Amino acid sequence: MPEDSRRVYATHVGRVSKIIAAPIGYVYDWCTDYRADDGRYSRSKPRFRVIELRADRVVRIRYSDPRNKQLAVAVELVRLRPPNAWHLDQIDESDFNSVDYKLTRLGPKKTRISIVLVERWMVPKFPPRSEWVRRANVFWDGLVATLEAHFRQGLPARG
Repeated sequence: MPEDSRRVYATHVGRVSKIIAAPIGYVYDWCTDYRADDGRYSRSKPRFRVIELRADRVVRIRYSDPRNKQLAVAVELVRLRPPNAWHLDQIDESDFNSVDYKLTRLGPKKTRISIVLVERWMVPKFPPRSEWVRRANVFWDGLVATLEAHFRQGLPARG
């Protein structure tokens, strides 16, 4: 836990924008299909437990692989705003995250995702903003590649 839970050591704000070769409806459904096995898209392979799944919100817990020496736990609240936006609030041992996602239709099979991330670090050791934004871009490059592959293969957007 943070040394002083009221203290914010740093706040990072970043923006990520990606063009996706898939229709906006497919992108929205794929990105907002919050499932227990979503960790397969991350290098760290977190696990998820969906606590509540409704048309307007998702509540879930993310936790690290039990083989990891330090168990890391986060609580996520997602507010869905169909057909083109959603918001995530996440709290864990070291930080608070707030993320806004917005989709824009660029054509029948082309969509832009715009992401605004705000991370408040509650511990004195945190990555520099440039590294944090680089990691977010790498993560989303991988998600976009997977999403586009699923669309090309004709896989359903919802699991």
